[in-house]
Amino acid sequence: MKLSIAIVCSNDHLISRCLNSIPKDVPIIAVLNFPDEYVQNAVMQDSRVKICRWDERNLGKLRQIAVENCETPAICFVDSDCVIGENMVPIVEEELDSYYAVNIPVRYEYNNKRTKAVSDCRQFTTPDSLLLMPFAFRISLQDKIGKLFNEKLSWGEDSDQRKRMKEKNIEYCISKAIVYHKILTIKEDVKSAIRLGRGTYIQEKNINSKPRKLLKDLSIIHEIKSARNCYKFTKQFNAALYHFFVWRPAYKYGYWKVRTRKNEN
Repeated sequence: MKLSIAIVCSNDHLISRCLNSIPKDVPIIAVLNFPDEYVQNAVMQDSRVKICRWDERNLGKLRQIAVENCETPAICFVDSDCVIGENMVPIVEEELDSYYAVNIPVRYEYNNKRTKAVSDCRQFTTPDSLLLMPFAFRISLQDKIGKLFNEKLSWGEDSDQRKRMKEKNIEYCISKAIVYHKILTIKEDVKSAIRLGRGTYIQEKNINSKPRKLLKDLSIIHEIKSARNCYKFTKQFNAALYHFFVWRPAYKYGYWKVRTRKNEN
């Protein structure tokens, strides 16, 4: 099943590396969101790219714009700071012949002990089994669950999507292909964990999932168990330490900061 690759980008200069990793015969849709000059020039110089512009901080809307401008039977979303693995496109196209949706495992690159701890921890915090970026869909999935992305959600639109698919008993598969994410520094990963915490609260408010419990988040015993699970999954002691001392505190900080502020309003 022929697919197009969609990239949502603002000012990530790694988009050139991403574009170069995509086979020459694959159509590309770039949804530009407050782009800088470098990003605009990068996509304009690639004749394969269909450019869309929408200046609103809303992932649901931005991704749905890509769907609406897709001219192939399927669409695959990849972040601009990633490169696709060898043979990813033909593998995912074949998998989409059997499934409406495909989740593509992402592997985080590293170049030292610190970034390896980040990479290993990420494998625990973003398991392959969840339908998270990067992912691919048949466009016709919309006939069963409505629009692929909820345009009212600026975050958590993928969770809303999984919920609607589950309600319709639509299964997705874990791809045999791989996408590689750029090396993440600890500082970059902390910012990402904080954003994820904020996003968790947004999901709770819009998708009616159960709110986090303060006492559980303050429990050292719970955090030790979580770090132990990280170690069991990764087999890396440094990843478990990083999860305990860095990733979890950053994630909870992001969640409770926005939740407290919302409750005050």
